[in-house]
Amino acid sequence: MRGKPRGFAMVLALAVMAILIGVIAALAVSTVGELRQTRTSIQLLSARAAAEAGETYARYVLAEAAQPDFRNLFLPYATAFLAAGGDPASEWVIPEDDWDDVATQLENLLNANFGELPADALGVDDTVTLAYRVRGFRGVVRTSTAQTYLADYTVVATAEVQGARRRVEDRGYLQIQIGRPSLSQWLFLVDDAGGWSGFFPTGTVFNGPVHANNNWGFWGQPLFTDVASTAADGAVFWSLSGDGCPGWGPVWIQGDSRLPCTVPIFQKGFVRNAPVIPLPTSAVSQERAALGLDPIQDTDHDGDPDPVTNDERCQALFGTAPCTVPEGVYLVNDGSQVTGGIYVEGDLDRLTLEASGDGKQIYRLVQNGATWTIEVDYAANATTITDPLGNAATYAGVPNGPAPLGAGGPTGQIYVNGAIEAMAGPGRSGPLPCGTDYPGSADDCPDHPPPDAIRPALSLETQLNVTARDEIGIVGDLIYECDPTMLGDAGYLSAHPRCDLGGDRLPTVLGVMSETRDVVLRDGVSAYVDRAPDNVYLWGSYLAGTSNRGLAVENYNTRGPQGKMRLFGGLIQSADQLRGTITSSGNLVSGYIETYDYDVRFANSALAPPNFPTARFFDVQKLIPVPLSYKEY
Repeated sequence: MRGKPRGFAMVLALAVMAILIGVIAALAVSTVGELRQTRTSIQLLSARAAAEAGETYARYVLAEAAQPDFRNLFLPYATAFLAAGGDPASEWVIPEDDWDDVATQLENLLNANFGELPADALGVDDTVTLAYRVRGFRGVVRTSTAQTYLADYTVVATAEVQGARRRVEDRGYLQIQIGRPSLSQWLFLVDDAGGWSGFFPTGTVFNGPVHANNNWGFWGQPLFTDVASTAADGAVFWSLSGDGCPGWGPVWIQGDSRLPCTVPIFQKGFVRNAPVIPLPTSAVSQERAALGLDPIQDTDHDGDPDPVTNDERCQALFGTAPCTVPEGVYLVNDGSQVTGGIYVEGDLDRLTLEASGDGKQIYRLVQNGATWTIEVDYAANATTITDPLGNAATYAGVPNGPAPLGAGGPTGQIYVNGAIEAMAGPGRSGPLPCGTDYPGSADDCPDHPPPDAIRPALSLETQLNVTARDEIGIVGDLIYECDPTMLGDAGYLSAHPRCDLGGDRLPTVLGVMSETRDVVLRDGVSAYVDRAPDNVYLWGSYLAGTSNRGLAVENYNTRGPQGKMRLFGGLIQSADQLRGTITSSGNLVSGYIETYDYDVRFANSALAPPNFPTARFFDVQKLIPVPLSYKEY
């Protein structure tokens, strides 16, 4: 009888154990399920985040990255329109019959070139694909200087992350603005690059867009980090002794390279058969702007602004006509307000530009030994001119920036109806603490920011174009109060508090243009014309468009070595000039070694010097995606 209870107890223990095992198993199954559910949720969230990243990337593509591709697509239409002499105010640059085809081309290039989120933004084996759809391409605005087109777009970003899939769909319309680009949007623009007699070799670096109407010449591996283009169907590719190519000398090639010796690095392509970009041989619009007249008035519709009549000149300067304009310096005004820019009749001995550091711009103009001083006070919105006898007059308004398109008014234009013998900033405060050795050495001066000894020529607020009918001599540094490349540097902003714009774009800009002659770095020829300094800093866009003219160095082969000419902005010239000599090993013997550094604010004509010449053809200048709906699934 005693064995029975023991058996019962054993059965009961086993039963309890079975129940416990079942509970534990149930809990385990529940926990595993929750873990799986949690993991799935995390994967889906990761996939959704990746898809959203893809949609963000697609908007970047539509706003910026696709612009060079759009430009290449529009180029044949712009070229044909220019050749046919079309009127952009009444005719579409892209014919209406081609609108559906353009939509298809835009869709195809987007899917072909931007169909995936870059792999370095994702984990291993994860993908985000982008599918673009473009419909309803149409024109909406046309004027004599610009046109706007719209296209409806849909982008679906599909993310595959750790086995999970999510999609994000973005719908909206894309605004495509085309216009005549400012010539300042090029880092280097030349009519004849002289490729049959010289070349851009290995070691040459252009970090902005470049264009030659004719005769690019290359050897080795020059680097072009932005679009390079030419109006020709090819370029001159060189071979030198021992570089591995058969033959020697220049060969015209309708392609991108001459293997294996000359293989330029075109990071954004080498566009051939681009439109010819005529360089200006007239400063009519700049004279009109200085006088407060409509700079683009074209009553005979010949494509060029109307020449200034003597009566218009008299009326703008004296309020009456006819007259004879005597030599002198004129701040164009109506007796109480500034109504134009600064107009000079006759040659100038010297033009000095100085940023005061407290929101004022100072111009000193010397003619025949007599000095005029013009002080522009941006805070007070007033301008004071003091004549050589010390008489001062103050007017409301400031001669600064571009006047409204198609209208006269105050403008940042200095026009000299003659030559400027010497032009410079305020001069250096002392010798540079660098640059005494050969450029490229450890003692070489920095490009940005410039040494403190170089005092700024242009105040933060100043937007200026200086144009002379004849030659312009450069005898000093021309830099801005604020370095555009340093506005993200906390240390720089702490030392230059006026330059802290809270993330806004720096407005300062300079253009320098000779209508008929060179812009030339002087070697010192008179009391007013001293020698351009060693390691000179030139900021802005410099233009000399008359045949065979450019940015030159006076006595380039006899003046001794002067280090670097640091050009930050752009250079537009008819023919590239000799600016120095070097030995066969690359050592500087005389003149300057030039360096080119692009001011990215000039890209796509987002910023340009006031009244700076434009190209005649139309180009894509801005892409603006406007999202209308968004969903995730």
